[in-house]
Amino acid sequence: MASRVLSSFLAAQHRELDQLMEGADNACGTPQGAAVFARFREAMEHHLEIEERVLFPEFARRTGPGGPLVVMRQEHDAIRGLLSAHQSGGDAACRALFDTMTVLVSQHHLKEENVLYPMSDTLLAGCAEDLLAAMREAPAIHG
Repeated sequence: MASRVLSSFLAAQHRELDQLMEGADNACGTPQGAAVFARFREAMEHHLEIEERVLFPEFARRTGPGGPLVVMRQEHDAIRGLLSAHQSGGDAACRALFDTMTVLVSQHHLKEENVLYPMSDTLLAGCAEDLLAAMREAPAIHG
C-alpha cells in the first residue's frame, strides 16, 4: 500500500481552506470582511501554486499532461476567477460569490482527494518526501 504522505498533507490544507472560506463568507458585509477575505485568498492561492509548481509537474512526468491534470488546471483557473471577482461591495453580492465558490471548491477538493491525491501517493511514492519538503518550503503568495 502506498504512503499517504502527499494526500494527508494536501487534504489537511483543504480543511484549513474550508475553515478560512467559511470565515470569509461569514464576514461578508462586515468591517473586517476584506481582511478575512484577503487571508482566505492568500491561503487558497498558495495551495493552488504548490499543486501547480510542485505536484502537477512531477505527476505529469509520470502520466503525461492530460488526464486529471486538465480538469484540475481548469478548476484552478475558475477558482482564481472567483477570487478575482470578489469586491468589497454589498453583502448580497458577497454571499452570492461565496455560494458559487463553496460549491466549486467543495467539488474540486473531492476530485483531488478521491482521484488525484491517491494516484499521486501511488505514482510519486519514491519522491513523496522530497515533494512534501518542497511544498512546505514554498513561499507564500502576497499580493
